Amino acid sequence: MVTAAKCIKSVTRSTCTMSNSNHSPNMSQYVKETPIMVNKNLVGATSQRVFFVMTDEATLVIRAIIIELYFLHKMERCPQHFDESNVYIRGDGIAQLRECNLDDKSDSKVFENYQDAQKIIVETVFQQHMEDIPKDVMHLLELMNTPDQAISIELEHFICKHASLVPIRNRETCFLWMYRHIMFLPSDKLKGDMPYKSYWYKKLKGNDMLQKLFWGEKDTNDFLKSYRNAIVHSMDNYGERRSRYTPGDIQQILCTTFPFLLPRMQQELWENEELGDLQLDSLFGYNLDNEFGVIMNSSAVSNRKKSNKFSFQVGSMSISANQDKKKDGAIFLFR
Repeated sequence: MVTAAKCIKSVTRSTCTMSNSNHSPNMSQYVKETPIMVNKNLVGATSQRVFFVMTDEATLVIRAIIIELYFLHKMERCPQHFDESNVYIRGDGIAQLRECNLDDKSDSKVFENYQDAQKIIVETVFQQHMEDIPKDVMHLLELMNTPDQAISIELEHFICKHASLVPIRNRETCFLWMYRHIMFLPSDKLKGDMPYKSYWYKKLKGNDMLQKLFWGEKDTNDFLKSYRNAIVHSMDNYGERRSRYTPGDIQQILCTTFPFLLPRMQQELWENEELGDLQLDSLFGYNLDNEFGVIMNSSAVSNRKKSNKFSFQVGSMSISANQDKKKDGAIFLFR
């Protein structure tokens, strides 16, 4: 929670300092006390291999950091260089940036922000599990480290809604929404093949449950259709003897076996400018704008040039700004 307001002036840039109370643990402390990865035996596995699975707590922390950057960038602001010491965890598990200054937004600063966030995710969140980072999370990290060093607000929106951050219980819905949308895309709009297209059937070996799910799906050239049929009928055999499992078990098997599928489907829709139409926010258990959003005061915005004052809301934090042209720089009041 923000408990104090500190304002500073700068001749060359507009800055603000966000203060944190002593009641919230910082990122390093939180990671020490919170499980980030847990061992799981997959239902139906014929071997004793144990898989590392990311916890809901880790997922929430990663997404909260990304979302805070997204909304600051929407407000044309970029945090200056930050690290794990600037990340604090609220009582509800939401991560927030504190004790860092804000600069005016620029392409280079946006990219630097995602470099800082990526470093925190890899070196602090996954510090004990760098070799076990899930492959779908690796896809997310690659998006944050785009080779052209240009991250548009549209790409940021994709990053915020990345499939690796969708709770396991909602992955089935995520797939079905994207599947229906992709099926309506003209074939000439598809920019690339789906992963596993030519060898997905081979990946079923070693798991009896997977082989049951995909039983009868012999068309190796239509992986998406086979995947869709498998999840739609995943609970058909639940009542059979020795077939007790949950929908979450099924999704965990599928996500572990085919980790790149959902991210690649998202990327296909994003590249065709179709991802925004899906409104995936509800899959995360909350509305992105309501939970983390920036709510602009419309009258203040419309009169900004006249008064040099405006205000907005980030989650439960009210922020006002006074850009007085008679003074050097701008003063931002966080209260």
